[in-house]
Amino acid sequence: MSDRIIHTAHDLGLGVSLGEGRDVRVPGTCWVYVGGGTTALVWEVVGAGKPLLLITFEEAETVRVLDETWFSTETHPDRWEGIDGSFSRTVLGGEYPTSRDLMEETSGPITHYQFVTMDTCVDVLAGDQPKASFVERDELEHYRVGYMT
Repeated sequence: MSDRIIHTAHDLGLGVSLGEGRDVRVPGTCWVYVGGGTTALVWEVVGAGKPLLLITFEEAETVRVLDETWFSTETHPDRWEGIDGSFSRTVLGGEYPTSRDLMEETSGPITHYQFVTMDTCVDVLAGDQPKASFVERDELEHYRVGYMT
């Protein structure tokens, strides 16, 4: 186990900066949909041209939502590096999940992504990079997230 847990801002390719005090705020809770081989994460946003942020993964191995907290519960903050207020980040050296080595043996290389709002932290371990877009509520059905419409 490494002493340091390195958080690196991850650009979702949206052309805007996401996070508290940034171009687009992501203030609330995440809705999670898993089905049809896709994992979809949806947040309401403030300051974007469309009201929802949709992030999808085709190769998500595990997803965890920590409601009412914005940080990992496994580690002490003295070990964290790179926390900069960004919404989307990768994490290197974290202990979540404790079975990561086994997961990589069966699934191949994975990346630990974290999506952080003021009151929620969503951890995703995935073999692919997230795809992100701003969408209208009626567009969600196209992404098989129709239960929110």
